[in-house]
Amino acid sequence: MPKLPEKKNTSAEMPTLPLALLLVLICSGGFFGLLSMVFPGAAMLGVVLVVLGLLFVAQYFIWGRWLHAWVVKKDQEATAATEAAAKAAAKD
Repeated sequence: MPKLPEKKNTSAEMPTLPLALLLVLICSGGFFGLLSMVFPGAAMLGVVLVVLGLLFVAQYFIWGRWLHAWVVKKDQEATAATEAAAKAAAKD
């Protein structure tokens, strides 16, 4: 019976996905630069889109991360206080 080939070490391969994303970013930036030379309003549109994107990221971190953790903590504290009050009322 012939011996099967061994698996290659995949960690030594080039990171193709990050390189492809970097290439897309560079090409789209170049295209946007050319577009903004032809249509001056395109640059302002790009600035508006970047600002809206940053606002979206800020909302995600404020509401999705920080405030959600705070609400969960307060809910656990309220549940613990309710259970403690119920145990104290049951003992009386």
